[in-house]
Amino acid sequence: MPPRRELILEPTTMEMICQFNKLKPPKFKGGADPMIYEEWLRRMKNLFEIMECPEKFKVHLAAYQFEKEAEFWWGIVKPRVGEHVLTWNQLKVLMDAQCYPRDVRIVKEREFLCLK
Repeated sequence: MPPRRELILEPTTMEMICQFNKLKPPKFKGGADPMIYEEWLRRMKNLFEIMECPEKFKVHLAAYQFEKEAEFWWGIVKPRVGEHVLTWNQLKVLMDAQCYPRDVRIVKEREFLCLK
């Protein structure tokens, strides 16, 4: 008798949302504090790793956590019906530009280097 093959079904969007919510993901309000953004991003990466989140769900799950300024910003930048879907990496690039501008990042790096 040949070995049985296990049929591995990809999770549904609803299953991923339920699994994600059980982990109590952080909300993100936007704003001018890049440290809050970095903390949110770090926690999201950890959650995605823990739940072995498929790439295609990451942007939707992250955007689900947006509130206030971040939610307003997302309403402007999110792809419209028929447009190319954003990847997680593309979303991070957009968020870096919005939440952690290059000049602020340079100042923070200098502050960090001065701590030594």
